[in-house]
Amino acid sequence: MAEKWITPKEIAQLTGYTEQSINQRAAKEKWRKQPRPGIQGGKAHEFAFESVETFLTEAKRIKEDPEEYSVPIANPKEIWTATFQRLTKKERVQITHFILREGISGLLARLGLMENPAGNNKASKD
Repeated sequence: MAEKWITPKEIAQLTGYTEQSINQRAAKEKWRKQPRPGIQGGKAHEFAFESVETFLTEAKRIKEDPEEYSVPIANPKEIWTATFQRLTKKERVQITHFILREGISGLLARLGLMENPAGNNKASKD
């Protein structure tokens, strides 16, 4: 029976790892490899499937779909206060001055959260 071989690119597609990390792991774990047939002058290679089988099994378990992350809805005032408290003193001064100068509409426009920022009151053409 012919031996099966797999390229770093194929392993990357199956596991979600980068080819570089695959090659680093292969070197560390001394996976059996051979030059890729038909590739002239390059460093292309492929690994014996038996050498990577355990890695593929472990990677598939890790790659399972994660549970949906949910956050309990908190009071918006508490969220804003907690966020403001995490700012440095300099950042607090800057954001306060900005809001006093530009207002909440200016802040939302700067963040790209306004549908029709000031000066652009034309109806959108959807």
